Formats: sequence, structure tokens, C-alpha cells
Amino acid sequence: MPQKDMRLVNPPKDMEGVLSPAAGEYALTGGGDLSYRCGGCKSRLIRDVAHSDVCGAFSAVKCPKCGRFNDLPPEDHHHHHH
Repeated sequence: MPQKDMRLVNPPKDMEGVLSPAAGEYALTGGGDLSYRCGGCKSRLIRDVAHSDVCGAFSAVKCPKCGRFNDLPPEDHHHHHH
């Protein structure tokens, strides 16, 4: 199962589209085999997703553990600009 570190980003000005899971919860889970960790504290934020589950699904993910904001790593942002 590939596990990737997310990229830390500045807090977005607009919180719409930001996922902020509760402590111990995942922002997204799915039926794939990719997991993503917080780029700061390495907590797992997204579990068992397919690339199509995460691409365009959020603007950022706030880590419930360290409070930092994460986005997909640049190589996972393909050309789906909404």
C-alpha cells in the first residue's frame, strides 16, 4: 500500500472545501490502496483511497493532531483544474 506525505500549505483564506476530521478520524477513506499522511506530524489523514477519490475532492486537509493544513503532493495534482 503506497503511503505518501502530503504537502504543507498555508491556511486557505476560504475554508470551503477544507476537510477537518476529528481527532482519530480520517478525512477520507475509500476503496483504493493509497494513504496520505500529514506533512508535519505524519498522522495518517486519508486512508485507502484511489487517486480519483482525492483528486479535486478538497482544497486542503487540516490535521486534527497538529492543526496544519495539507494538500496533495504536486505529482498527485494532475490536470483536473476545477
